[in-house]
Amino acid sequence: MRDNICIFSKVLHKQSGEELEAAYLQEGTYIESMQLDGPKLVLVYADPENYIKSHLRIREYDEFSVSFGDSFRENGVSEKDDFTVLTCTPQQDGTVKLNLMASTVYSMKKIADKTRIFAQQGIPEILQAFSGGARLDVGKFPVVENYHNIAGERPSALLRQIAGEHGAHLWYARGRISMRRFDELFARDPAITFHWGRLKDENSIVRYTQPSVQMRAQEASVRTFTGWNEVTGRVKTSPDSPVLSRSGSKPTVITSSPNTFVLGNGPVATKTAIDFVALGNMSVTAGQSVKLMWHTPDPANPINEGLPDKVVVEAVAHWYSGQRYYCRVKGAVALEPF
Repeated sequence: MRDNICIFSKVLHKQSGEELEAAYLQEGTYIESMQLDGPKLVLVYADPENYIKSHLRIREYDEFSVSFGDSFRENGVSEKDDFTVLTCTPQQDGTVKLNLMASTVYSMKKIADKTRIFAQQGIPEILQAFSGGARLDVGKFPVVENYHNIAGERPSALLRQIAGEHGAHLWYARGRISMRRFDELFARDPAITFHWGRLKDENSIVRYTQPSVQMRAQEASVRTFTGWNEVTGRVKTSPDSPVLSRSGSKPTVITSSPNTFVLGNGPVATKTAIDFVALGNMSVTAGQSVKLMWHTPDPANPINEGLPDKVVVEAVAHWYSGQRYYCRVKGAVALEPF
């Protein structure tokens, strides 16, 4: 494990124009996921003289400009983003805990003050309307529905609906909004290879668990989705769906959509296949395909083939505290019913 590394190089409070002293940072966690629930940032600072609350007067909805990275890597990783304060809470041990969310995503969660109609518009055009200038990384998706964001509703709810109806994941990380189907992400070449059983390797896995989520994921997604078409009548998920064809007849879910494309994406789902902690690596980000090598001490069976050898990073938490840096990764595979 590398010492003397802090992935949070600069934390600037925009309202006061002052930078939080890095020496007072007790703990920091940066979390990304393939959903519109982050990135999230949790920072714990020592505050012996009540400087953060009294002098800086940090309040909810203030903004921070945060620079973070891992310059010890061969190619280096450096990022900068704005985060909105959700809570700023003094702790009993004299520290102050800040909970923040990426400002781009926070703006999508604010209640809309006007209605916006998207009639037969493509996914890039819809995302651009809520992106706040962020870059887009969008796959190829057909125009299948009209969408609208009603005043009093959150744009993030509309965007999650759109992603679900297209069988895709939608997330923001490192200045970019991405919308991709899982099979497309899984088919990419692995960005990183992690190793279990080789502690001297730079990308060593320290510990891991295999979550038991098959039943929950299957009950939510392995169903027949139906809708009503004014011309053809009742329409439903094709029995030839890759998910349904393996599991036979399943309970019916009635939806408001008459579009067979949307209904066909109802059973598309993933499950968490592995949850592991590895030595810190800032290049790990949500949506990556990564390779896993499970080494064993048995010369006759050097690799444990009972564990997944490739997953997509559905969530990653970069954790720093006291010159220690680890990352926790949740890796997903496509849901295949038993």
